[in-house]
Amino acid sequence: MKKILILLLFLGLFGCNSIGKNKQVSNNFNCPRVFFSSEDRIFIDTNEVGTSIDDVTFKAELNNFAFNEKCSKQNEFSVIPLDILIIAQPMDELKNPDVSIPIYAVLLDQNDKVLETQYFMVSTSIKKNFETKNFIETDITDKLNIITKNFETNQIVIGFMLDDEKKLLVN
Repeated sequence: MKKILILLLFLGLFGCNSIGKNKQVSNNFNCPRVFFSSEDRIFIDTNEVGTSIDDVTFKAELNNFAFNEKCSKQNEFSVIPLDILIIAQPMDELKNPDVSIPIYAVLLDQNDKVLETQYFMVSTSIKKNFETKNFIETDITDKLNIITKNFETNQIVIGFMLDDEKKLLVN
């Protein structure tokens, strides 16, 4: 009986050895304020040769955001898990339901100074009504895991990345 007790004692001491070595510090902090860019809140995509409003395949708009997990500091990094909602409206020209939407996140300090910009790609499929065979408005949710060394991040501005031709079509 003593041998089993000693064995269990040694297993407990040496079995937890890796836990003692893993000293990642994780502290929760208040998440930064989030804003949508007024200029880049709407995204459009066109077919390959499209340069007119008639060639638009779908339109997407940033709709909402949420912090469903806490923001945390892990060693020398801040982790900001930002969930976003995008509403995508297909147009008549949409042939392929698979879409990719490029997004940027600008991190700002309390004086509105740009600390850094991060880029993300949201890839999804536009839903289809199987009775009518038409594409339908689709809610797209995605999580942007913003990881930064800038602990002084106070605000985040989210927007779509558009080339100059598409910006002209949006405006």
